[in-house]
Amino acid sequence: MSLLNDAIGAALRENNVAQVEMSGSSPVADALRSLLAPKAAQAGLAADEIHVEPDALQELISRLEHAGYADIMRSWISDGRNEPIEPQEIAAALGPHAAELTRSSGLPREALLQQLARLLPVVIDRLTPHGKLPHTVAAHRPVRS
Repeated sequence: MSLLNDAIGAALRENNVAQVEMSGSSPVADALRSLLAPKAAQAGLAADEIHVEPDALQELISRLEHAGYADIMRSWISDGRNEPIEPQEIAAALGPHAAELTRSSGLPREALLQQLARLLPVVIDRLTPHGKLPHTVAAHRPVRS
């Protein structure tokens, strides 16, 4: 199992979100994989073969920073409490990418954004143990606590 899949599974469990639906997968989990490992998700790899792509994680961090949510995002990476984020803030940070995720997930836009707002803090927190970004991302951008 991959760290990304473990992080997504933990976030789904902590937030009481169904992990498997009639289709055999969770649209929200698939959206998170598309966000954090787009190349692998597009290639159709099995969920437990998909690993976080450092460039995708860095892009998400940059989007959150540029949208004005750097402090919130940093709380997810650093040790300590994860600050919440609102669905409309996720939409602002993702920009047109939110529409792409909505189309590919098949979920209504508001439902997807609500789920991402609940799950992303947990997923990012679990992908950054001990308050550290994966090595290849950290080399590109230092994160201040």
